[in-house]
Amino acid sequence: MRVSVVRLAGPALALVIAGTGTTATAEDFKYDCQNTPIAIAIPGDRLDRALDQLRRATRCPISGTKLAKGKRSKPVVGTMVPEEALQAMLRGTGLEERTIKGGFQIVRARR
Repeated sequence: MRVSVVRLAGPALALVIAGTGTTATAEDFKYDCQNTPIAIAIPGDRLDRALDQLRRATRCPISGTKLAKGKRSKPVVGTMVPEEALQAMLRGTGLEERTIKGGFQIVRARR
């Protein structure tokens, strides 16, 4: 079975192109979560993948992502602060975010 490398690398390359315009390694990534609006364009996907894209786009750490297993996210497109983007992504999943120092934590939604 042949797998297209471009297909697998597409979302990561899109973030590099949209983000900095240069290639960065995992060691170069630094969290710097700011409460300022940024342009976000993340398609609906497996929730764990979408959360990773959001983490990279906003530079905000997101913990508790194991709860995302088996769930799907809705597309998140627009200019918004990281918390608004995360709320939009989690809407309808039975999960919600909590703000923690310097980032966010995913928890089960209160009933």
